[in-house]
Amino acid sequence: SPRSIPNSPPQSPLYRRQGTKQAKIFEDINENCQLINTPALFLQSKKCYDLIPNSGKLIVFDKNLLVRKAFTALIAHGTRAAPIWDSSCQAYTGMLTITDFINILHQCHQREGKHVNIANIIENKTIEEWKIISEKANVNKGLISIDPMETLFTAAKILLEKKIHRLPVIDPRSGNTLYILTHKRILNHIYPYLIESKLDSFFYIPIQNLGVGTYEDVKQLKYDSKLLQAMEFFAKTKISAIPIVDDDLKVVDIYARFDVITLASRGKYSDMDMTIRECLQLRSSQKVEVLTCRATDSLIAVIKAIYSAQVHRLVVVDDTKHVVGLVSLSDLFRFLVFRSHYTKTPEESIIDEESHFQQFEFG
Repeated sequence: SPRSIPNSPPQSPLYRRQGTKQAKIFEDINENCQLINTPALFLQSKKCYDLIPNSGKLIVFDKNLLVRKAFTALIAHGTRAAPIWDSSCQAYTGMLTITDFINILHQCHQREGKHVNIANIIENKTIEEWKIISEKANVNKGLISIDPMETLFTAAKILLEKKIHRLPVIDPRSGNTLYILTHKRILNHIYPYLIESKLDSFFYIPIQNLGVGTYEDVKQLKYDSKLLQAMEFFAKTKISAIPIVDDDLKVVDIYARFDVITLASRGKYSDMDMTIRECLQLRSSQKVEVLTCRATDSLIAVIKAIYSAQVHRLVVVDDTKHVVGLVSLSDLFRFLVFRSHYTKTPEESIIDEESHFQQFEFG
């Protein structure tokens, strides 16, 4: 569970190395009302090292592992990405994510308008062979990582500016991957600070008034929509979840990138004519409710809802439960941390590349 923010710097080797500079930052946070309301300064006072748990599980794939086995392992271990190890150079060379699986499906059906044998890639290609294909198609960004002694501010900035959702923390001396940073893990760390701080008035302003979230051209599908259409949305618009609406255009479900990975475990990846209803029936948990909010909800209310439910996005609905927008962890970080450093562009992804872990009924 999240720890309370200490009144003084923890006496660990990490903080002792920082000396009086680190202590001064904490003094400013504790004593200065203006600074205590600035999440960016809090993130600047913390290191990536601070988020690394005492123990944990990290899945690593060898580059020679078959793609099918790799995605099956992701599902079995309940994770959404894994670093790729190249034994020939004794180094990590990239990440395998759910996006890779989506790109395989999309390229096989759409690249140059020619049908490619999906089963051949999934069943017979290694991770290295797939990465070579994806590099030629300019969909592989290579490995982006961060030093454990860098600040969380720097980590959050990399996540947003590089438009990635998982950032490996790699020890520069040993070359070992220590942890995978995500927007959610950073939020879990910063949340107690926000709750215990004297909040600025903007935290109580409606999210739409602040420009937090996306309210234009929000993609939607129905239960009878085809899987291929969802793949087009995921691949071309870079979104990672699509609200599912009924005939009255009221939101009834959501189809996320993580749901796509179930196609690999069930061997259904060759049938792009499947309906969204059929795809959702492949979920291990059949009953999934959608977590929603209103455009008039305050910023702090949305932050609390996302943190409490441990989800990555909310569907913004009106009083009739029609979809009016989406608000994600990326949207929150963009506003909270980088509103004076970072400007969102219309082409940017509107939601995080993660799935909903638990959902709730409309309230």
